[in-house]
Amino acid sequence: MGATDHVADKPKRARLLRHALAFLLLGGTAVVAAHDWLGVGGQFHVTIAGPLYDAVVLGAGLACLIRASDYKRERSAWVLIGLAILSWGAAEVYWTAFIEGNPSAPYPSPADIGYLAFYPLAYAGLAQLVRARAHEINWRLWMDGAIAALGTAALGAAFVFDFVSEKATGTPLEVATTLAYPLGDIAMVSMVIGVIALTGWRPGRTWSLLLAGLSALVIADIAFTLQSTDATLPGGDWINPIYLIAALCLAAAVWQPAEAAEITSPRRGDRRREIVVPAVFAAVMIGLFTMQYISAASGLSTVLWAATMTAVIIRLAMSDKENKDLLEQVRTDPLTGLSNRGRMQVDLEDECERASEERPAVLYLFDLNGFKRYNDTFGHPAGDELLIRLGAALRDATGEDGVAYRIGGDEFCLLLNCEEERFDEVARNAAKALTASEKGVEVGASWGKAAIPAEASTPSAALQLADVRMYAQKESRRVAVSSPGDPTEAVRPEAIKLERG
Repeated sequence: MGATDHVADKPKRARLLRHALAFLLLGGTAVVAAHDWLGVGGQFHVTIAGPLYDAVVLGAGLACLIRASDYKRERSAWVLIGLAILSWGAAEVYWTAFIEGNPSAPYPSPADIGYLAFYPLAYAGLAQLVRARAHEINWRLWMDGAIAALGTAALGAAFVFDFVSEKATGTPLEVATTLAYPLGDIAMVSMVIGVIALTGWRPGRTWSLLLAGLSALVIADIAFTLQSTDATLPGGDWINPIYLIAALCLAAAVWQPAEAAEITSPRRGDRRREIVVPAVFAAVMIGLFTMQYISAASGLSTVLWAATMTAVIIRLAMSDKENKDLLEQVRTDPLTGLSNRGRMQVDLEDECERASEERPAVLYLFDLNGFKRYNDTFGHPAGDELLIRLGAALRDATGEDGVAYRIGGDEFCLLLNCEEERFDEVARNAAKALTASEKGVEVGASWGKAAIPAEASTPSAALQLADVRMYAQKESRRVAVSSPGDPTEAVRPEAIKLERG
């Protein structure tokens, strides 16, 4: 076999390995679930509960290492996550070989070392993955993540750790080992909730699978801990399939495209969580403190404290609404009701950050021709009335395809993020909306455009390019409707008669 054939066989072997892992993970999890939940295959209990179970966990770790070899930017993250799962798998192998069925097995044992090593490795891997996929996250999202993580930790401490700590018995080392599991689980689920908050509570498919896997692992671990501390949970192996479902979700995340899980800051107009997240977790804290002190003699003070916190939340909500209303006024042109230059600059910055070849945007600048003559002939009130009518017509022409702005005296702007094939049609309609004719005075619009990101990737570059093209067209004394930004192909727009009030 030649060197070329050897190289060609590598992708084929990689595909076969991935298919084999997928078969092991899906098939193995299904078999264990059928055995433990439905009682299927009881005669093969030793094989199913031992080697097959362990192989699924180790397979999930191997899948993560394969992912690490495929994506250089995320390599350290997936190596750490893979090592975490392999540590878990190694502990399962030791448990099967030396602990299962051994009434004199030591506690803690080497298996506990492997189980507990999972947590720091998984924390580090998750943090590296956030670092690799997060782009310019603003401080609000970081605060949301911190609030969500701390609030979740408080819930876990109240409902899980305190219960386990009361039930834990034995030597100091045994108690410390027992408590290490709920602490690790609480920290894990807190980190999961924090990452979900960083995604703007819309984690997407990849993050959902990854975080669902970690959450399932935590649920299974907490259930096992409660089961082993004489809680009311039923005995048996019914928890084992939950562990494998966790491994399956973690491995399934490996097969998702990296670009489908980017973490980015939200649009400026989509930030309800700025008040929702603090309010929700503040309410959770109120509930926890109320539960903690409900039986205390100072019940009245507890009620008053909770009422005060509730009032703070209401005040924050009212302030948030007032601030949004004020911001809307500041960003609106008082004459035409269109968005103004300040909002245009903010929106243009957002579009430049989000735009891509698959999802382009375009900026159009318009400057009215003949408006000064119209204003001088009929007076400023008539000029204002004309701007109001033209602004309304421009808004109607734009529709849901973008946002229209008045950025100066007789200057308008259009920012479109609709389907690319609609750009020119909407721009032509906008140019027609900005035309008028009365008593021999004609008003039209010169315009220029800048495609984002194909021609400009920053707000300043887009504005400069559109401005240059608009004034080049203005110098030609022609109004473009058929070919934006190209004065040589411009034609005169059809005039629209105005009704004077």
